[in-house]
Amino acid sequence: MLKKMFNYIIGNKFTIAILILYTLSMLSVIDWGIPNQNHPYNYHMDEWHQLQSIKNLATQGSPNIEGSANGTIFHFLLSGIYLSPLIFIKIIDISQINSLIMQERLFEILRIDTLIFGCLSILMLAILVKKFFKLNPVLPLILFTVTPLWLSLSNYFKYDIALVFWIIVSLFFLLRYGQKPTLNNYIMAGVFCALALATKISALPLLLIYILSFFYFNFDKNKKYKHLLAGLPVFAIIFLVFGIPDLILQRGDYGEYFYSNLVRDQAIFDNFILEYNPWWAHILLKVLPLDFGYVFFGLFSISFLYWGIRLFPKIVKLKFKTFKNEIFLFVSMCIFIISLIPLELGANGNRLLVLLPFFALFSSFFISKLIKKHFLYLTVFVILFAIQFFQSFIMIYIKWQHDPRELSSKWIFENINTESEIGIENIPIYQLLPDLIIKEFYSGLKNNKFKYKVINHESLSLPNIVIVTNKEFDIDHLKSSPKKSLITRLKEEGYKIKKEFKPPKILYSIMGNEFSFYSSGIVPIPTITIYSR
Repeated sequence: MLKKMFNYIIGNKFTIAILILYTLSMLSVIDWGIPNQNHPYNYHMDEWHQLQSIKNLATQGSPNIEGSANGTIFHFLLSGIYLSPLIFIKIIDISQINSLIMQERLFEILRIDTLIFGCLSILMLAILVKKFFKLNPVLPLILFTVTPLWLSLSNYFKYDIALVFWIIVSLFFLLRYGQKPTLNNYIMAGVFCALALATKISALPLLLIYILSFFYFNFDKNKKYKHLLAGLPVFAIIFLVFGIPDLILQRGDYGEYFYSNLVRDQAIFDNFILEYNPWWAHILLKVLPLDFGYVFFGLFSISFLYWGIRLFPKIVKLKFKTFKNEIFLFVSMCIFIISLIPLELGANGNRLLVLLPFFALFSSFFISKLIKKHFLYLTVFVILFAIQFFQSFIMIYIKWQHDPRELSSKWIFENINTESEIGIENIPIYQLLPDLIIKEFYSGLKNNKFKYKVINHESLSLPNIVIVTNKEFDIDHLKSSPKKSLITRLKEEGYKIKKEFKPPKILYSIMGNEFSFYSSGIVPIPTITIYSR
């Protein structure tokens, strides 16, 4: 497989260009939101928990420790192996791991790990397209890479980008089994499907797809059940050993982990005031266009209808000789889509990323057919891709700008009297607060410049200065919240907005409003409002 990747790179200049642009884009924002001297925690807290998983896996043999990103271990195991030589040659000094300088370096290196998986995903998609569909990889690679969700998540140390890689590799070997249904190919497909599931439980549909592939690709042949009987145990063993060995050792609450990843959190989402009802209308009309891009999702919606109309009669009549691979991918995609339905409004952001390879492929199949029919279509698609590029570029552009947490910290430092007491909310995800407050209050540093008081709407008294995050979101889009009551009290007691720091205007012009921004699950940038009495 590595040889195929190398040979493909050498022979394809366009893929090289895509990889270079993608790599340079991610390197340009590699420092965004990671610990440094000014703020002790990541802007995206998932990164912090993922690091704790590596540490706990190395020291305690399990990521299922409080503070870690509990669950499957394969990605953390690979990340630990990836870090090991750097620790050995002292690029990472474990003895200095609590210093902010060392943590900054550590997260830069871990983000490169994500970038590597991103590059491998692009390569594998190109190889898959060329081998099984005889399609020029230009279209699918553009659609795949120039996507807001992909470019946003490629900047974090999380397992989502790696998961996409393992899904693409799994599809490659499943299609290879379809091309040549041998025992070896089926077992290899099972190994990679299991590794995808061992990376993140969102890949659970691959188990059903793996079983389905045996019957589908042997539909008109004598079924060799030894493939299935050998493949499923291999799948189970790989998944247990590399994914959830804690289940064997009776450690970790995997029931809760599976549930939280596959079913929605009822309490949270029932409190939302949606722009569109029911929930699936909000997902279709707001979340998906923002996550995948208005143009890309529009093209996919059309291509989904086109391929659905074209392939569904063949599926019903069990006629699989033509469009054999397309039918397999279409059914696999539908299985993944159905698996997201129980999440309801939770089907956003990183959880939608599993659909990206399918969306890119079927959109490309559709567009390539239109371009072949008339050259005019090519001009139209060039214009549409320009719009898609602009929307996706914003995911990088906003990280080039000074963050509200940084700007508000500077303003507080320069404009608030050191004798003043600052009121702050009891925010569980406290990285939404100004960097200065996180550094002085939450990190437990001594000799702070300011005094702080945790407050809510029920506090007996409020300080003269109060800081509130994302107030518009709570006011406009939550049925009830302590923040709404706090803001009402601030108004009643004569507080005025002294200063407000928001994400770049260009972001809201694309995303629509704070709720769109939040529900898309793309970039965690808060609005910070400073009230004064």
